[in-house]
Amino acid sequence: METRTCQNCKIEFRIEMEDFAFYEKMQVPPPTFCPECRFQRRIMFRNEYNLYQRKCNLCNKDIITVYSPDKSYKVYCNPCWWSDKWDALEYGIDYDPSRNFFEQFKDLRAKVPYMALVVDYPTLVNSDYINHAGNAKDCYLIFNTDFCENVHYSSMTVSDKDSMDSYRLENSQLCYEVINGIRLYKTFFSEDCHDCHNVYFSKNLSGCSDCFGCVNLKNKRYHIWNEPYTKEAYEQKISELKLDSYATTEDLKKRAREFWEQFPHKFMHERHNVNVSGDYIEESRNAHFMYMARYVENGKFCQLITMKPVKDVYDYTEWGNNAQRVYEGEAVGEYVDNIKFS
Repeated sequence: METRTCQNCKIEFRIEMEDFAFYEKMQVPPPTFCPECRFQRRIMFRNEYNLYQRKCNLCNKDIITVYSPDKSYKVYCNPCWWSDKWDALEYGIDYDPSRNFFEQFKDLRAKVPYMALVVDYPTLVNSDYINHAGNAKDCYLIFNTDFCENVHYSSMTVSDKDSMDSYRLENSQLCYEVINGIRLYKTFFSEDCHDCHNVYFSKNLSGCSDCFGCVNLKNKRYHIWNEPYTKEAYEQKISELKLDSYATTEDLKKRAREFWEQFPHKFMHERHNVNVSGDYIEESRNAHFMYMARYVENGKFCQLITMKPVKDVYDYTEWGNNAQRVYEGEAVGEYVDNIKFS
């Protein structure tokens, strides 16, 4: 282990022996910034949620983009950017070994057009107002998502359908106001649930159905506020709640959170892991200092990884989908290998 001082914030940080092994494998020098500053440096290049109107610099049409009109970047609308109307080689410049590399790279970036939105445009159907997304149909204002249909006002959703106002949802359908859910059906105003259906105002349920206002239950059915009911009594009680009323719903949300606070909480949000640390981690192995990451093997200091598989990655923010040997990458994925500082 070696202790260094961050060149940016001046605090000390440690580089472990396994870190040196990874840097040697990737043929890169050890970092001079601490993990927090490296993360901040990566996301300086990321604008996920803010959308603007401006003109396409090729067809001159009004477009929606992540670049505000006051920026000097050359921005093409997605139909133009993905077309054959321009040639990237036209913007090439000769490398001058006597000049600083990053100054020349900045000059190149100023010449080359940018895509208006960070999307896999050929895979989108009727989904114009989305960003950091691909394979979407009839979606609106979704971010960092893939393989969704009829999903609105949501982020970090993968393989979902007919859902709205959710965050970190996967393989689910007919969900509303869900945080951190996997394989859910008709689940509403709930958090940290998986493999459930017909669930309302609940937290940390596994394999449950027909539960209302429940916490920390597994494989249960017909429960209200953690108390068991018969099927008939449960349905009668639910019908009396007037869930079509906004005032009732808001009152129940408040009551549910007060009820949740009475129960113990897990020390971290995780499931099906081996040797991990961080928060919101699933189905990962040998992954440390992770946040909102799934399906990672041998990783460190990563965030927002949503699609499997992912292997041998450090300082990697967003994506996955057959990504391996990635170091200092942001929005990098889809069958990539040996990617550095990109």
